[in-house]
Amino acid sequence: MRAAALVLLLAVAGLLLGSGSAAAHAMLESTNPVQGSVVQAMPSRIELTFGEPVQVSADSVRVIAPDGSTVDTGGAEHPEGHGETVGVPMSGTAEGTYTVSWHVVSADSHPISGAFTFSLGHTSTPAATPPAAQQSDSAVSLLYGLTRALGYAAFALLAGSAAFVYLCWPQGAVRRTVRRLIGGAWLGLLLTTIASALLQGPYGAGLGLDHLFDGELFSSTMDIELGVGLAVRVCLLALAAPYLGELLATVDWTPTRRALVGAGGVVLLNGFAWTWAGSGHATAGLQPEFALPVDLLHLDAMAVWLGGLAVLAVALWRGRELPESMAVAVLRFSKIAFGCVVVLVATGTYQSWRQLGSWQGFTDTGYGRLLLVKVLGVAAVLVAAWYSRRWVRGQGRIRLRRSVLAEALGAVLVIGLTGFLVSAEPARTALADTPRRQATPSAQTVPFDTGGPHGRGQLRINALPLRLGTNLVDVLVVDETGTPTDVAELTAALSLPERGLGPLKIDMVHQGRGGYRAGTAEIPLAGDWQLAVTVRTSDVDQTTVTARLLVSGTGEGG
Repeated sequence: MRAAALVLLLAVAGLLLGSGSAAAHAMLESTNPVQGSVVQAMPSRIELTFGEPVQVSADSVRVIAPDGSTVDTGGAEHPEGHGETVGVPMSGTAEGTYTVSWHVVSADSHPISGAFTFSLGHTSTPAATPPAAQQSDSAVSLLYGLTRALGYAAFALLAGSAAFVYLCWPQGAVRRTVRRLIGGAWLGLLLTTIASALLQGPYGAGLGLDHLFDGELFSSTMDIELGVGLAVRVCLLALAAPYLGELLATVDWTPTRRALVGAGGVVLLNGFAWTWAGSGHATAGLQPEFALPVDLLHLDAMAVWLGGLAVLAVALWRGRELPESMAVAVLRFSKIAFGCVVVLVATGTYQSWRQLGSWQGFTDTGYGRLLLVKVLGVAAVLVAAWYSRRWVRGQGRIRLRRSVLAEALGAVLVIGLTGFLVSAEPARTALADTPRRQATPSAQTVPFDTGGPHGRGQLRINALPLRLGTNLVDVLVVDETGTPTDVAELTAALSLPERGLGPLKIDMVHQGRGGYRAGTAEIPLAGDWQLAVTVRTSDVDQTTVTARLLVSGTGEGG
C-alpha cells in the first residue's frame, strides 16, 4: 500500500508541475464581412470559416452594434451543415463600426476565441473593445489534464493487467490482489470517462466548475468526436465487465474457449484505444491514412507493457519469496515486454516524424519539448527493464523488485506526460510559421529617407502580441543621431498580400516626442502581414517604408 500511495503521489505531483494551458488548434481563415472592411449593405449573416470543423454553442458568436446593443439574432450554427463554417444571423442597420467576438472549440476538444471589427457605411469608434482570447478556467484546466492522464493510466492498468493474466499467469494462479487491481482499473476508467465528459463543456466554454452539470454544455460535448469516443468507451466498459469475469475464472479453458477469450480481448483492447486515437492529434501531420492504425498499435503496446508491469510490481512487492507460478509469469512477461518495446519504438519513431518532421520540432515547440521529455522517460524505463530482464534470468529477487518498481515509477511519468501531450498544439502546426516568426520579430528598426532636409532617420517599430484580435503597435521616430523627433505626419496601414487583404488603415496617436501608437490594431487572420508606415517631414517630402509582422494562427499568441 505504501508503494501504491507513493506512485499516486508522484503522479499527482508530476501533473501539477507539468500542467499548462492548452494551445488552440483550429485556425480562423476568413470572415464575412472581411475584418476592417467598410460595407455599404449589411449582410443578413455573419460567417467565420476555420481550417477544420469546430464545435459551437448558441452564444459562440456575439455582434455588438455601434450603439452598444447586441444585434445577433438566433444562435450560432453551421450553415448547411458545414462544420468548418460558423454563422449567426443579425439585424443591425445602424451605420458605424461593429464588433464581432467569437468562441469555438476545435475538433480535438480545445477552445479558441478572438474578435474582429467591420463597418457599415463608415467607420466609428467601436462601442465594444474586442476582448482578448478567452482562457479556460485554471481549476477546470488542471482537472481536465489530470483526468486525461489518469484515464490513460486506468486504461493501461486494465488492458495490461488483463493481458498479463491471459498470456503470462498459469490458469488458476491469479491472486486476490490482482483481481482487486483489475477491478479498480475498470472503476477508475469509468470514473475518468464520466469526469472527462462533464469537464469538457466548461473547459471548452472557458467556464468554471459551477457549470460542471450544465445540460447544454454536456449535449454539445456529445456532439463532437471526443464525446462519441467517451460514449463508446462507456459501452466497452459495460461489455468488458462480463469478459473480465470470465478471464479471472479459475476453471480450465478448452482450446476453443481460450481462443474466443483471446479474440474478445483483442477487440476490446483496440476498441478502447480507438476512443483516444480517433479524437486527438493522431490524424494530424504527414500520411494521415496510416495515422490511426499506427496510433492503435502504439496504445496497445503501451497498455500491455505498462499495465503488465504494474501487475508484476504489485505481485513482487507483496511477497518476500518468488513463488513458482510467479517466476513462470515473469519469464513469459519478459519476452512479451520486449516485443511491446519494439512496437513502441517503431510506432513512436514514425509518429514523431509525422508530427515533428525535423529536430527543430523538438527544440522549438512545446509539443516537441514535451515529447522529448517523454522519450527520455521511456529510455529510463527501458534501462530499468534491461536490468529486470537480466535479474529474472539470474533469479535476483530483491534486485528484481527494485528494478520493477523503478520501471513502474518511470511509467507513471510517461503516462502523466502523455496526458498533457495530447493537449499540446501539434508541432507541425506550430512550426508552420516559425521560420518567418524568427525573421520578423515584434521589435524592428527600419530606416527611412524622405529626401528633404532632416528627412533621414529610423522607425523603431514594436508590435505586440502579434496574434489574432487586438494588437498594440508602437512607432518611435529617431533622427540620424538616434534622438527621438517629431515629424509632420505619420500614418500606417496593414495588408496581407497573400490573401489580397488591405490596406487596412490604423489610427496612429501621437504619444510624446517621436512616439506614435495604435492601441486598437485589429488583425483578423494569421499570416505574413505588412505594416506600411508613411512618414512626412514637410509639405512635399514623404516616404513609405514597410515592416513584416508575422501573426500567429492561434487566439492565444505565438
